[in-house]
Amino acid sequence: MATDTSRGIICFFEDFVALDVVADRPEYGVDTDPAVEVVAAGIGGVVRITMEAGQTNVGGITFGQTQWSAYDNYIEFEARVKLSALGTGAERVFVGLTDVQEDTLSEMPFTGATTVLTAAADPNDAIGFFWEGDMTGAYWVPAAQNTDAVTVHGSANMSAEQKTAATITAGQWHTLKFRAQSEAKYVEFFVDGKSVYVYTSDTAAVADVPFVPVFVATEGAAAINADLDYVSVEMGRDN
Repeated sequence: MATDTSRGIICFFEDFVALDVVADRPEYGVDTDPAVEVVAAGIGGVVRITMEAGQTNVGGITFGQTQWSAYDNYIEFEARVKLSALGTGAERVFVGLTDVQEDTLSEMPFTGATTVLTAAADPNDAIGFFWEGDMTGAYWVPAAQNTDAVTVHGSANMSAEQKTAATITAGQWHTLKFRAQSEAKYVEFFVDGKSVYVYTSDTAAVADVPFVPVFVATEGAAAINADLDYVSVEMGRDN
């Protein structure tokens, strides 16, 4: 459908304003270990994943159903994220889209070591931004997998300048955005308004499957608050 009409564009936005608890949105799936809560004094609305030191639990929040496609027309995802500290162990954070929708989250899409990304067995497809304390350098890594095979591998392919632009500063908000088009064969990733990586290939970054927005974290050695200010998704209707 043409996107030169408002009916041709589908939009979702959540900033958590006026929510006391995540359960105020019963259509959202949320974990309890690690705790996922609305921050009472979070200006503008904030959801926090409280990552406790010395634990290994995976948890987060999914926003509705698998109703989004990165393949049919175009899709644009944006979120504003803050980490209170940067660990050096197996702490992980991912924000983006996955093909798994559950009442509780059980899988992190990726793991990382030095500059190597590995796709998890579940979910099968994912695209977004990833960070792990074990990896070389603290920056938001553009990442995607297509049927359990890593396609977008920012940590291995980004330039030094791009990694600098994607650097994570503890205690600071970072705006993370990507836009996928051309049947997911072209994807551009942005951190704080700067383009940090472009994926272009004959191989689609993700498969032609439905997705759901997610924010998920894995606990590790360090205590970290992973905060989400808002999440936004815009998609052109199927042509």
